[in-house]
Amino acid sequence: MDKKNVSRFRDIIFPLVLTILPMALIIIQPDLGTSLILLPIFFAIMFMAGTRIKYILTIIFFGLASMPLFWYFVLKSYQKVRVLSFLWPDRASNWGEGYHRIQSLVAVGSGGSFGSGWGNGIQSQLNFLPQGHTDFIFSVIAEEWGFYRSCAILCLYLIFLACSMGIALKTRESYGRLIVTGFTAMFATQILINVAMTIGLIPITGLTLPFISYGGSSLISSFIALSFMFNVRMRSRVALARDEFYE
Repeated sequence: MDKKNVSRFRDIIFPLVLTILPMALIIIQPDLGTSLILLPIFFAIMFMAGTRIKYILTIIFFGLASMPLFWYFVLKSYQKVRVLSFLWPDRASNWGEGYHRIQSLVAVGSGGSFGSGWGNGIQSQLNFLPQGHTDFIFSVIAEEWGFYRSCAILCLYLIFLACSMGIALKTRESYGRLIVTGFTAMFATQILINVAMTIGLIPITGLTLPFISYGGSSLISSFIALSFMFNVRMRSRVALARDEFYE
């Protein structure tokens, strides 16, 4: 896929359908959090392939326009409760639909600058914070390690994403470039949604933090994606060395 293959709007309809189909199957499970990753991957790949910005904005506009239909016919009742408790937290019950969000904010806020110490977090060690080892692992990190070390972890993530985009931009194979771009968008979306969820910026979703959250399937999929990215980098370096040898 290159710029000449996605120069017209109708050229991106088929890739969009291929993205929406697995999204629909994942939503049926239901797993809204995982399905949210696919659209940023699609937009990132289309942008890297050379799709015009106005085409991407058009798809986003129609997606936002269909949100009422998505709300009434797709979202489950508990998913609606999560959104409503986020929009109106003062109306949410502290022991009901707003419990996860409140306990996460308490954990993040109680960490202070340097944290309470490894294994000394009240919210995590006394099980006030549900899913502290998976979805809310960043809340545990903020509580036990503090603000500065949490920021250090985010900086490491930024370095990782920057290096990943460097691989995508330096490779001369268009297919490899799109693969790395897609995986980078996947990691970036996971990190952004998970961190934003734990600090109360977006509603609660079931997304793990890459390479840190507990869970075999999450770690395996992350390292498989990482192996693809390393493979693209290795092939680009081998191709560059071969070209220099024959010059």
